[in-house]
Amino acid sequence: MYKYIITMAAFLLFVGCGKKDMMKYWQRVDLGENTTESHILNVVVKDDEVLVGTFGKGALFSKDNGSTWKIFESNDKEDNTGLSWNYVLSGDWDDDYIVLAMLGDGLNISNDGGATWKRLGYNFFGIEYLYSVGAFIEGGVKYIPSADGIVYFKTDIDPDYDYLARPYKTIDESQGLASQYIYDMQIGGDDIYIGSLHGFSVSNDKGQSWRNFSPTGMFTIDRLPDCKVRAVAAKKNTWYAGCDDGLFYSTDNGDSWTNISRGLPSPYVHDILIDRDNKIWVATYKGVACSDNMGQSFKTFGKTSGFYGDNINCLAQASDGNIYAGTNYGLYKMVEQIPPLNHYPEPSATFDRSEKPIHQWMIRPVGPEENNQRDQTYLYGATMGGSFRQHQGCEYNDPEGVELQAVDDGVIVYTNKKIGHTVLRCHTGFEYFFVYAHYHHMNEIHCAVGQRVKQGDTIGTIGKKGNVTNEHLHFEVSLSIAKDSNVPNQTVNNELWQKPLPGCGTIVGTVADSTGNRIAGARVYGVEKPVPTESPFSFAECYRDKVNPSPAYEENFVIADVPAGEYLLWTEQAGRKYAVKARVAADMVTRVEIVAGEAVIDEADTTTVMD
Repeated sequence: MYKYIITMAAFLLFVGCGKKDMMKYWQRVDLGENTTESHILNVVVKDDEVLVGTFGKGALFSKDNGSTWKIFESNDKEDNTGLSWNYVLSGDWDDDYIVLAMLGDGLNISNDGGATWKRLGYNFFGIEYLYSVGAFIEGGVKYIPSADGIVYFKTDIDPDYDYLARPYKTIDESQGLASQYIYDMQIGGDDIYIGSLHGFSVSNDKGQSWRNFSPTGMFTIDRLPDCKVRAVAAKKNTWYAGCDDGLFYSTDNGDSWTNISRGLPSPYVHDILIDRDNKIWVATYKGVACSDNMGQSFKTFGKTSGFYGDNINCLAQASDGNIYAGTNYGLYKMVEQIPPLNHYPEPSATFDRSEKPIHQWMIRPVGPEENNQRDQTYLYGATMGGSFRQHQGCEYNDPEGVELQAVDDGVIVYTNKKIGHTVLRCHTGFEYFFVYAHYHHMNEIHCAVGQRVKQGDTIGTIGKKGNVTNEHLHFEVSLSIAKDSNVPNQTVNNELWQKPLPGCGTIVGTVADSTGNRIAGARVYGVEKPVPTESPFSFAECYRDKVNPSPAYEENFVIADVPAGEYLLWTEQAGRKYAVKARVAADMVTRVEIVAGEAVIDEADTTTVMD
């Protein structure tokens, strides 16, 4: 039985942002079978052509303003007709030349309209430029912002050719950019605007020199902007910066910034669009906002105007002037007619009792002035949709050299500088177990075996040593009865041991059939998180056979860093959705149980390992 949430009366409360103040609504775009409800990461429009990047469903391309779609996705063939990876953060094209920015796999490039593809990932770039967040073709030059700076090249690159010199150049801190860890980019002519881990950066000479700004006015002790700018937009002398704590703009080349967040549905800004009428559209964690007076006031759109979920990831303007919005549950387009009503699965139970965490006493290994948000695509037990072996830890993606701190008081029991591995035996134990924190791929190790450290002490820096595909920290927590063990003989979900982000709590749950058998690999949907935007949360994967529950909870899935509030969680088995409600409180744990019909036979474990 389905429950209708959106009613006709609710629709009539919302007025669109337009010249005639006509009623505006949002209707889901039909992208084709098995793709219409996809998690949309980016949408780009050029005239009547539209490119859509998705989380796990490849890219979709339309040449008729969204009437029909062609899908680009991976396949098992060895004829280069498929993508290397189905997670597409963005893209750009020029006639038949298409470049796609892949989440964690560099680039896929086609020069025949998508008939065949070349992979410029680890096979070509090595461990750099794999976390690409965008792609831009400007004057024939391809610009790729990434977690390692901007890589750019003027001609096509053949990954099978043995170049004597690198056929591409890079822009990073060496040219004056505040941070090589880039979230967003806009380019036009000689001007480049960057949102990064450390503020808003502007170049007026195609990246040869930079000016760096902190829209919030906050700076680190090293005088770097202490402000994560996730979205940028600029038109002439007016600049916009979307941050985790609001929307800011400057009309004097960055000398001063004004917070114009009042009226936004959420301070978490994910994308900014200046439309052809100079109205400002803002994609936020809790809906879309529009202003025709430079942010003095906003009109807002959320579930009651047609969206299935709250979180809006990206925006673009269609050729007819209406706006596209990418969400976790599909691509939407602004329309004037009332769209079909949304329906949601009926919850079978409500879990509204929060409790104090049993063992969330560790701090994070990375401080809040850097990227201390875990990569949500590859959490504990995750397989990236079946692509990799079950993950034993989590990832903190940061530039090389970012300091790592001790998560608890304790003693260093193991170091290996060759592979960048350090093990801390925590002072705090659990039951009869010793608790160990494992740091992998470190660049520098500042401590020795036997050294005692205090929580928060610097023990080394992030690096790229060992079996690694990019600069990051692979972090694990393990339990052992041995006092000096460096072997993670029982890894557990590290999210249950580290404190959540401010204002957030943790969902600890089980998905089982009617007889109580756990359903391995089940996906749990319904939670939307504001950050991180470059490696976003889509669904939780229930544990399979190679990972372990906490002895305290006996869970088979965890969703941490969940903003306080009420959520409808669901899983789908044999075409049927099973749902519960959960209420999350800051710094607390909410236990849930989803009973989901017949158990599903687990698929064989994959052989690919990704750290």
